[in-house]
Amino acid sequence: MMRSVIGLEIHAQLSTKTKAFCSCKNEVDADPNTNICPICTGQPGALPVLNDQVVEYAIRGALALNCEVHKVSSFDRKNYFYPDLPKGYQITQYFHPIATKGYVELNSGKRVRIRRIHIEEDAGKMFHSSENITESESSLVDLNRCGVPLIEIVSEPDMEKPQEAREFMEKLRDVLRAVEISTGNMEEGALRCDANVSVVDDNGRSSSRVEVKNINSFRFVQRALEYEIDRISKAMKSGKNVPMETRGWDSASKSTVSMRSKEAENDYRYFPEPDLPILVIAEERIERIKNSLPELPDEKAKRYEEKMGIQKENAKILSKDKGLSKYFEDATEIGISPKDASNWIVNEVMSLFNANSAEFDPEKVPLTYLKKIIDYTNSTKISRLAAKEVIDEVYKTGEDPDTIVKKRNLLQMSDEDSLVPLVREAIAENPKVVEQYRKGKGSVVGFFVGAVMKKTNGKADPKLAGKLAKKLLDGEIE
Repeated sequence: MMRSVIGLEIHAQLSTKTKAFCSCKNEVDADPNTNICPICTGQPGALPVLNDQVVEYAIRGALALNCEVHKVSSFDRKNYFYPDLPKGYQITQYFHPIATKGYVELNSGKRVRIRRIHIEEDAGKMFHSSENITESESSLVDLNRCGVPLIEIVSEPDMEKPQEAREFMEKLRDVLRAVEISTGNMEEGALRCDANVSVVDDNGRSSSRVEVKNINSFRFVQRALEYEIDRISKAMKSGKNVPMETRGWDSASKSTVSMRSKEAENDYRYFPEPDLPILVIAEERIERIKNSLPELPDEKAKRYEEKMGIQKENAKILSKDKGLSKYFEDATEIGISPKDASNWIVNEVMSLFNANSAEFDPEKVPLTYLKKIIDYTNSTKISRLAAKEVIDEVYKTGEDPDTIVKKRNLLQMSDEDSLVPLVREAIAENPKVVEQYRKGKGSVVGFFVGAVMKKTNGKADPKLAGKLAKKLLDGEIE
């Protein structure tokens, strides 16, 4: 059976105010070529100055990912030519990175090791007149991204399944967001992934390693790897050679395409950066940052599950996003039980945002309104179906639940005097179903509940209707 070997190289854009080695704004969505200066465009004689906030963020990220932060590291030049790199080299950390030996723990308990984390600057961005570069008549260059600070996170090849790679990426994103050093938005380029994959056959023979670039979503990370593993496996089975190359993911065709032969590391002619001094970090600074780290997503999920008694899957969802976890904890503070809060937020509130492909915004469903809806439902004043209608209207209009319930006449019929005649009527209209009940088929009580709900346009309390139907059928009520 074929076995795949997967390693990831992830570039995370740091959310600093300015770039890595100059004072230009770190604002890549500005008008093209407006956030640039002689330093980030490589003008002769312009010298880089390290942004200390970049170091701070790199240490925060490294510690949150269980890495060993080195007190001494240094910068190097990675040399290559491309139109979006006006200096002809990138400043990075090749020989002595800022951190090594970390890990991310997957939900299965498996640890994916992190080989290294290093600081580097980003290149610019190319815009082509055609999506197919070879057919483009012209290309434009925006240098706003030049010099934007990144940390590159390099995993060990510990993953065997594409799903593991996707989970690793998602967990990494959640950690970076939790320590507030990156937005982690893949769609905006704040988190970019290059996947390295090879396949080992039953005889222990390994294919060449293939790198897949241009993957801009978690779903595509998984799909690109699935495609590539299948492609390499078929080639090996048929005796074909698998060249060591760089391929790109084409989301339109859902396939990878060959881009170029894979560069060897010596092709980049790395050498120490002469314009930047050795980076020395005091032990006290590392300890201060370590002690200032917030509760991380996995720790938070464990607390929610063990201390607050909520379901494991709900705990995972609520702990992933800082805003969502605060919303949940604030809900429990105003008197909503943890169980109700988690179920309603995950199943009802978040479904509204997901259906509209919108970012979570607590103002769209204020907690005081959510509490009213839950209280209405728990006291059986409105049905769960009506509650969905109310929360949907709150999301769309911001209207108070009391007003919505009154305007739409959603209050349940929950008194016996008004429901008994309707249940009796449903029983009288369905003698065959009554006969089934008499023969021991107790489940038909649900039929009568449905009939009463239909008669009341869904406003009857279903639990009470079922209780009354059983009593009438058993002769406990005349």
